[in-house]
Amino acid sequence: WLKSFALKPRGGVPQSALLLSACTRSMSGLCLGFMAPGLIRGTLAWLCVGFVATIVGQAFVKETPKITKQESRQLALVVVWVSTICMWLFWAFVYMHQMVPIIYPVHKPIV
Repeated sequence: WLKSFALKPRGGVPQSALLLSACTRSMSGLCLGFMAPGLIRGTLAWLCVGFVATIVGQAFVKETPKITKQESRQLALVVVWVSTICMWLFWAFVYMHQMVPIIYPVHKPIV
């Protein structure tokens, strides 16, 4: 049963070469890693989301008997940026996982 997990060649090309081919899509032939254009654009988009959410969050700042306006503003900033960073991390993990897939689809012929 262990032999079924080995990297077997498919179509004359070893699977290890297929894994590397996903990494060499840049013009220079080097793996871009964290500097992949899609990852940079997505990061900038999440940065914009964070700034917009910061502005929107300031609209909900108010003073109550138990919290001052300054503390409410700080709480809003913490909530906005922690949630933005967590959502960005989740998106980045999914995006990077798709850059170098571990499992390739098996296409079966249509009968």
